[in-house]
Amino acid sequence: MKNINIFLFLILFSGCSSSYSPSEKMLAYKKNMSAEQAVEILQKAIWENNEPEGICGTRGFWHDDASNMKVQIDKISMLSHKRGKQLKKVEKGFSGVVVFEKQYYKYNFEFNNINSINIYDDPLVLPYFPVCNQSDLNDKYFIIDLYSDESTSLKFIVLEKNFDQTMAALSTLLVDKAIILK
Repeated sequence: MKNINIFLFLILFSGCSSSYSPSEKMLAYKKNMSAEQAVEILQKAIWENNEPEGICGTRGFWHDDASNMKVQIDKISMLSHKRGKQLKKVEKGFSGVVVFEKQYYKYNFEFNNINSINIYDDPLVLPYFPVCNQSDLNDKYFIIDLYSDESTSLKFIVLEKNFDQTMAALSTLLVDKAIILK
């Protein structure tokens, strides 16, 4: 039954996708935007804004919230971590808690590896990234998903008032990438 529900969700979800049409405001931003300005805008949108905007989900790596994330013309660099050796295991009945050491490394999320930019205007359709669902947020917002493949993506929240400028920055840095509204 669970597989049928997932299949029906995917059919419904894929039927709701359409291509993105840039607004006049977005095109005006892009017309006068340099790559350096686009980098600054994305840096603020993804990492430097206060809550609730910014990175809300990753797949393929674990970014470290306490480190800096740096947007560059061709990539986003960040300190990430992976699971290291097991430190302890505490058994509690039929389940347990396992604690692992964090092994840190520099991760580069390369723009040329991105296959599409997915825009979700209804964040509640993101069951796999519940932290992106900001039910307490009063302003309209979008989730932008820089999607490489099923195992690698980066999702961030952008308020509607910053959306056109953020999309102009993305289209300046990620030329010829498919933009899909979901």
